[in-house]
Order: sequence, then C-alpha cells, then structure tokens
Amino acid sequence: MGILWDFERFTENIALISDSGVAVKYQDLVTLGDELEQTIEKSGCISDGNKPLTMFVCSNTLGALSGYATLINMGFPMLPASEKLSLRMRRELMNIYRPRLLFIPQEIRSDYKALREICVVRDYVLLKTNYPECFPINPELGLLITTSGSTGSAKLVRQSWDNLRFNALAIADILNISASDRTITSLSLQYTYGLSILHANLLKGAAMIVTKSGAMDEEFWDLFEAEKVTCFHAVPTTYDMLHHIGIFEEDFPDLKTMSQAGGKLSTALQEYYAQYAEKNGKRFVIMYGQSEATAEITYLPPEDGIRKPGSVGLVVPGGKISLIDDAGYPVTGANTDGELVYSGPNVAMGYAQKGENLQLADEWNSVLRTGDIAHFDDDGYLTISGRLKRFIKIAGHRISLDEIDEMIIRELGICSVSVGTDDNLTVFVTDEKDEELIKNFIHENLMFLYDKFKIRTIANFPVNEGGKILYSKLQEVF
Repeated sequence: MGILWDFERFTENIALISDSGVAVKYQDLVTLGDELEQTIEKSGCISDGNKPLTMFVCSNTLGALSGYATLINMGFPMLPASEKLSLRMRRELMNIYRPRLLFIPQEIRSDYKALREICVVRDYVLLKTNYPECFPINPELGLLITTSGSTGSAKLVRQSWDNLRFNALAIADILNISASDRTITSLSLQYTYGLSILHANLLKGAAMIVTKSGAMDEEFWDLFEAEKVTCFHAVPTTYDMLHHIGIFEEDFPDLKTMSQAGGKLSTALQEYYAQYAEKNGKRFVIMYGQSEATAEITYLPPEDGIRKPGSVGLVVPGGKISLIDDAGYPVTGANTDGELVYSGPNVAMGYAQKGENLQLADEWNSVLRTGDIAHFDDDGYLTISGRLKRFIKIAGHRISLDEIDEMIIRELGICSVSVGTDDNLTVFVTDEKDEELIKNFIHENLMFLYDKFKIRTIANFPVNEGGKILYSKLQEVF
C-alpha cells in the first residue's frame, strides 16, 4: 500500500485512458512503482531513506499522470508547476527550492541537457538535478501547491500527507465517486482543484480520460461522449463559456455528476446548471475551498441547488466554520457578515517562500483565516459575500466589489469585473454597448457613488489557467 492510495485494491480497473485509446490499469501503476523504486534507488537520489523533493512540470498526458501518481504515492513530496512557465521562471523556481528530481515532458528535455536522465515514463522523463545540496524536508510535507497558477510565484502552500488523505476522501464521498466512474481531464494539474479530483478518483479506483484538449474544443466533447464520461468538473469561467455556446442544451446520457469549484459561479448560472441537472437526472455540486485548506471547505448538496441559489452550502464533514468581526469577536445570528474561519484536518501546514521553509512543522494548527467575508442564512447554509481585500470605501460606504458585479449580472445580465481603491471604482466590461446600461443602473441604485466611478471596455477579462480573474492586472490599468 502506498502513502496515499492502495492501487492493489483495483489491479484490473483502468486508471487512465489516453485520447488515442491507450489504457493504464492500476496494476500498471503498481508495476511502475516497483520499477521506479529500483531505478531511483540506484541513482543515489535517496539518502537515509528520505524521499527528495520532485518538481513536476504538469501536462494532461498519460506519462504525466501515471508518473505523478506513482511518485507521490511512493512518498516523494511533489512541487507541481505549470507547463506554461517560461524556462527562466522554471529555473528560478528550481533555484529557490532545489528539487533533487525533475519530472518533465520529453519535448522540453533539451532545456536540461546537463541533467542526468534516470528513467522515461511514456512521454515524460525523470531527471536528477545537480544541486550540491538540497534543503531538508519535513517528513509530513507531501505537496507544494501554488495559489497563483502560471505566474511562477515562489509563494507555495505546504500540504501534508494527512491533508491530502482527508481531502481526497471528503471529495470522493461528496461527489459519490465509485470505481465505475469515468472523469475527463478538464482541469490543470498545477491547481489544487485539478489534483484533488485526480486524488479522489485514484482513491476509489475510478478511471480518468486523459486529453490535452480543452472544454472549448470540439474534440473534447467527441471524446467525452465516446468514452462515456460520468463526471465533469470545471471552474466558473468554463461553465460560463459552455453556457454561451449551449453545450448543455443537450443531454449527455452517461453523465451523472457535475461539480464546480475554483471561484464563485454567478447565481444565474448556478440556477441554470442546477435546473439542467434536475431535469436530466444528474447531480450538480457547488464546492468552495482554498489551496490553504487542501481544496475543499464547503459543498452545496445537489438537492439544494435550486432552493439555495448563491450559497456554497455546508461545511465538509470533519470540518468546522465560524465567522468573526473586524475586532476578532464571533459573529452570531443569521445574515450577518464576518470573516470566515475554517478549522479541520485539511488545513495546510503553512506557506513556503524559500527553500529553508521546507523543513518547517505545521504552523497553522488546523485553523485557517480565509480572508473571505461570508454569512449564514436561517438554515445554516453559507454564502460568500466577498474578499476582505475586495472592499473599498466611498463616501463613507463600505462596498463589496464582488457584490457590485453580482448586482450587475443579476439585474442586467451583463458580466462585469469591478476594481478600485477608496473613493474610486472602475467597472470593466467586454462590450462597449453595456457601458451606458451600467452607468444608468449605478446612478439609479447606488446614488452615493455620484461621480466616483467609471466604466471601461476591454477585449477580455484577464484570467489565470484556473479561470480566476486576475484583479491585479485590472488594478494596474483602472
């Protein structure tokens, strides 16, 4: 049995299927683990029985997923990095954390000609780095995950082995994942949501359809239907784009479960997909979480999707939520905003910003101040109101920028993104004809803003690979 999963429970089950039809069984992962253990041992990368840090350049291919799953299950702490990082940014990240192993696509092997090759895993290659010394690693550290996608930020979340086990089981149970399920790679692996779905599937012996095609590609949906996918997972911007092109105007008879995480889905779209699921006998599950909580904090049960629009639901079993005010005192009663504080076994160990941090013990002690503003309704269901940093104050009024955007899409059906500082609000749209509509709406409904706002049109809202809005990019030009 491995650190995270017991692949031998499902030896004859298919774990991974490529878009060309090549299958990898769980027995193949067991065999790969045996081979890697011998090869890596001979390479001299393991000293005193301690597994070294491995940097993994992510891609949705058979080699990537099978190698990653096998290595981390063998106890190698992993640092996933986006394949879209430039060579310079990859090297900078490596120099900060000094991984002993580097797991990369064969297509970028020439970027590392000086590094010795340990072995090949399909379209991936495992290399030994040439750092004279690597940083000591806390034995509880399992994963270093970014919170900023493809920016190459050195600030990483330190997730423990216990965090990963708890999170995988929680998501598998909430999504009702079983060994008969088939999921498709609609998410990037350097994001905690994408990895969490993979981890939950491996825990239950389910299959993952592996493709580099994205959800906006026609071949993605051809593969989706041909491989009889039962579970689909996506971030809000993906669901938004799929709604615009009408993908879910038809039924997919094999599809059973849809989930959404990685940001806030508009209330209108939440209702749309909840109604689609109810009409077609499927489950649509809203999940809310953060990398700092190893992905999941709350979930909205599918039966509540229509009656609780805008809510992120209930805390995951085993976790606890409280709200605090600006002074740190508990917020009691329904419909009163406070900062969301989460405690549970999936709260990460803390941050790492340099290699010396890899040996740190748990600094957060299972308690996370999320920085999100939220409130409970009369039934105890949670709604996220905004971010602490997504508030400004104009004419004495404390304004949630997220609430401004929610009002505009709810009342006008226009997607907008608001940024600002105190005494200055800018609302961005992608269609010039929407400017006048929003201007009139604000004048009629938010009169205290007077002339303290402006509206600008841009071609597209800047987003990261996980589909989250890059507010900092808009803040630079507002």
